[in-house]
Amino acid sequence: MNPRALGAILSVATVSLLSVGRLFFQVVDFYPTAPSTDGVTEFDRRFVALRGMLPPKGIIGYMTDPETPPGDTNAQAEYHLTQYSLAPILVVNSPQQRFVIGNFHTTVTTGGLRDRGFKLVKEFGNGIALLENEKVR
Repeated sequence: MNPRALGAILSVATVSLLSVGRLFFQVVDFYPTAPSTDGVTEFDRRFVALRGMLPPKGIIGYMTDPETPPGDTNAQAEYHLTQYSLAPILVVNSPQQRFVIGNFHTTVTTGGLRDRGFKLVKEFGNGIALLENEKVR
């Protein structure tokens, strides 16, 4: 092969490799290094410690902040996400069960809970608490 043809082939190969390399770095920059966590996964993480304390099946009550208006869409969404997080345990949207999950966004004192007939079993942080309804045995 003559030197001119060899030089032309090497030039075309070099330009092709540089073009592929540039495309590779553009693709790497396009995709983030770690996927961001979605809201459902973040919500679900709040219940990991609680899940370990609950039996594998049964019925448990649910309550949220006392001042939350009935029909509040955010409160309803969080109730359904709580059901999802704790399945197969049946979570009912009522504090009239012996054990009740508290999903609070405002500070609730143990005195305030006691006044309403609840005993704090354990607080898990992030607004999650396990309560015992002392009116239901």
